[in-house]
Amino acid sequence: MDTRIGFVGLGIMGSAMAERLERSGYALAVYSRTREHTTAFVRRNAVLGENPASVARSCGVVLSMISNSALLEEISLGTEGILSGLPARGIHVDMSTVSPEVTERLEGVYAERSRFFLHCPVLGSAPQAAEGSLLLFAGGAEDPFRAVEPILAKLGRRIWRFDHPAQASMLKLVCNSFIAGTVTTLAQALVVARASGLRGETVLEIVGQSAFNSPMIQAKGASILARNFAPRFFAEHMLKDISLLLDSAASLDCHLPALEASKRLYERAVAEGLGQEDYSTLIKILEKEATLPPP
Repeated sequence: MDTRIGFVGLGIMGSAMAERLERSGYALAVYSRTREHTTAFVRRNAVLGENPASVARSCGVVLSMISNSALLEEISLGTEGILSGLPARGIHVDMSTVSPEVTERLEGVYAERSRFFLHCPVLGSAPQAAEGSLLLFAGGAEDPFRAVEPILAKLGRRIWRFDHPAQASMLKLVCNSFIAGTVTTLAQALVVARASGLRGETVLEIVGQSAFNSPMIQAKGASILARNFAPRFFAEHMLKDISLLLDSAASLDCHLPALEASKRLYERAVAEGLGQEDYSTLIKILEKEATLPPP
C-alpha cells in the first residue's frame, strides 16, 4: 500500500493497534509523548513525527489512542496539535475512551476548519488488537467514516456506526461499566470464599459450568489467584472511565449506585498506589478490609 497513515499515542493499546496496521500493509507516521515507544516502529521504517501536527501534515488520516480527555484536546487542538497539521478534508479518528462532551465538541471544531473528526473507541485489550478482533464503535459523519472503514476493518471483527461521536463515546463507557461491575463482583466473591475456607479455584470451576460464566471471569479469576496484576488495563484508567460515565449519567438524570460503589473501591486502590496495576488489583482493597493477608 502506498497510503501512509498517522498514529498518535503508542501505549499498551496504541502500540498493539499500530503494529496490527503495519502487518496489514500500511506505512505509518508515528508520535508518542514517551519517545521510546516509537523506537521499534521507526526501526521498521515508520516516519517519526516531532509532534502530532507533523504527523498530520504527512498523512490524510490520523488515528489516536490517548489516555484521557484533556490529553485528547491537547493533541488535537494544541498549537502543535493534529488539527493544525491536517490537510483540508483530512480525517482524525480518535479511538480512546474519553468524555462524550469532548468528542462532540471536537467534531464541531474540526468541521469549522473543513476537517473531519470521528470517534471510534474499541472494546477489547491488546491481544484482540494484535489479532484484529476488537469491537469498534464509530461515531461521526458517514462520508469520512466510509473513507477510513477499510483501515478500521483491519483492527476489528465488527464495526457499529453512529451519527454522532458522543454516541460512540457513551457506548464505550457503558460497556466499560460491565467490566467494572464484573471484576468488582468477582473480587468480592473470591474474598468471601477465601475467608470462609473455600478455594478460589473451586469457585471458578463451578462458575465455569454455569449460565453466568464468561471468558472475563475465568481469565481475571485465574490471574487474581496467580497474583498476577501486570496491567492489561490500568486501575487508574478504569477509575477515569467510571468517573466519566457517572458524570455523563448525572447530566441525563440517571443514578448508577452499583457503579458508584465500584468507583469508591478504585479510588482507594489509586490512593494506595495501585493505579498502575491491572484493574483487577481492587481485590487487594477488599482483602485489606477483610483483614486477609495476601495469599
